[in-house]
Amino acid sequence: MVRKQLYIDERQERALKKKARSLGISEAELVRQALDRVLEAPSRPRSGRETALAAFLERADAIAREHRLPGRFRREELYEEREARLVRR
Repeated sequence: MVRKQLYIDERQERALKKKARSLGISEAELVRQALDRVLEAPSRPRSGRETALAAFLERADAIAREHRLPGRFRREELYEEREARLVRR
């Protein structure tokens, strides 16, 4: 990876944070994905592999969003909840 810095306005900052949070990815990853889309040559059609990979990644993102835990959590809380389930059995 190569580190880059850029300036964005406050509106872009708010939108970037909101979108990254909703997708469950980092802001940097969202910027990389957007940059990839912009840099793709529009005259070159996608290969079958590229199309299949894009569909796979979109489905993986959808699955990740469906199974994301709400809010933030602590590892200890997860272990406590797991122990409580095991004790009940």
